This record gives sequence, C-alpha cells and structure tokens, in this order.
Amino acid sequence: MRRFLLLISCVLFFSTTTAYAKRYALIIGNSQYGNEIGNLRNPVNDAQDMSALLKKKGFTVSTLTNATQREMKSSITQFTQQLTEKGSMGLFFFAGHGIEVDGHNFLIPIGANIQSESDVPYEGVDSGRVMGGMEASGNNLNLIILDACRNNPYARSFRSASKGLARIDPPKGSLILYATSPGDVAADGVGRNGLFTQHLLQAIDQSHEPVEKVFKITANKVFNESSKKQLPWQSGVILGDFYFSKNKSKKADVNTKNNENIFWASIQDETQPSFFNSYLKQC
Repeated sequence: MRRFLLLISCVLFFSTTTAYAKRYALIIGNSQYGNEIGNLRNPVNDAQDMSALLKKKGFTVSTLTNATQREMKSSITQFTQQLTEKGSMGLFFFAGHGIEVDGHNFLIPIGANIQSESDVPYEGVDSGRVMGGMEASGNNLNLIILDACRNNPYARSFRSASKGLARIDPPKGSLILYATSPGDVAADGVGRNGLFTQHLLQAIDQSHEPVEKVFKITANKVFNESSKKQLPWQSGVILGDFYFSKNKSKKADVNTKNNENIFWASIQDETQPSFFNSYLKQC
C-alpha cells in the first residue's frame, strides 16, 4: 500500500511539471493615434521595455510599435503558428487603446477609421484572434496581457456608455491578465511606463515565483499605489508551474529528477510489469 501511494504521488508530480524549451512572445505598443483621439504617453515605452526584459528571460520576441491593423493581424498569425512547435509556450502583450463592443474586446491599431460602434469589428483587431490562434496551436501554456483598459476615445459617437474591457475567459491552459477589472479603466501613467506595466516589469524581473504569483504581486502593487482605484484582473487556469526566471525552472527540473529517483527506488524490487510501465511513461 505504501509503495502504491508513493507511485501515485510521483505520477502526479511528473504530470504537472512541464519544461517549455521554446518561449515565444509578441509585444505590441500603440501610442501615436493622432489628433482625432489623442496620443498615449506610455504604450511604446511599455512595449520596448517588456521586449527587452523578456529577451533576458529567454524569449524569442517579436515587437511592433505604432502598428496598423494589417501589421497586427499578420504578426499575430505568425506568432500563433510558432506555438505549434513541440515544447513551446507563448506570451502576447498589448499596450494601447482597447474597446469592448457586444462582449468582444478589440485592440485598436494605428490608422483605424472608427466613426461608430459598427466600425470597430472592421477597423480593430479582436483579441479573440489571438486566443483562437493559441487554442488552435495545441500547446499547453499561453499568457495574454492586456494593458488596454483606457477610456474609450470614441465614447461621444457610441450609443453605449461601456468603458474598459469585458471579461473573456481564455482558452484551456492559458492565463489572461487585464490592467484593471472588467468594465473599469486604467490610467495611462505619468512616467516612462504606465502604472500597471511598471509594476509588472518589476515583478517579472525581481520575483522567482510562479507566474500566478507574479501576476498577484503586480495586482497588489497597482491596487495600493492607485489608492485602490485600479485592480488588475486575472482569468484562466494552467496546470503545472511556469517561471519567468530560468534559474527557477532549472531548480524545478532538479526537483523532478529527485522525484524520479524516489519513484524508481520505490518500485525497483517489484515484479509486476505495470509498475515499470508507469515509470517509463512518466520519465
């Protein structure tokens, strides 16, 4: 009985530990929207700083700043195609204007000609395009980060008074982090980075915790610094742990090997083939 319980615990450990050898990121920051709706101070800086940090963390990064709709769609397609590679994971980051229409979140490209709500699906980029591509790739882990919950720049010409983005649950095996809660707006920021991205960069760079804890640290910092007016929102569930820090990932690999040794020691004197078949499948 003891060996059986040990066998089960080792199987559970192995099944929730995954190595992501290929890390891909698509980073987009749109600031120069022009006089019609006004420029934003931070998104290009946010994109450049996020790209530099993720490269340090071992990501292969594609970066777009002040991108048109065609450029955004093309890059999203190329990005999600990369995620079909074995052992890959993906991270999508967007900073800029975002609009919710009929329950869909649209990322606004540079040069969008939006006069009314009916124009948004044709001039914007549906965030579902990113999520759909991630889901179709069949990989096991994706992260989506949207710093796009600013005031609706077209509010005067829209029928509805909606603000911020809608809550949309990501595909299986994905986490999505919004700069603020559904239906709320986030400040653009007064320094080099927006308040949300500033703290997210710090948490990714300085923390050696799993990604869920990194997102939670970010949310707490933003909430407190904004006098409890802006609360980042997280949605989705992933199995296993992902660390931005490669050193932490290596430590997890060592732990996996240690558990493999324990598993082997627990069954090496067994005579039933089923024990060894389980070992081979997991190791």
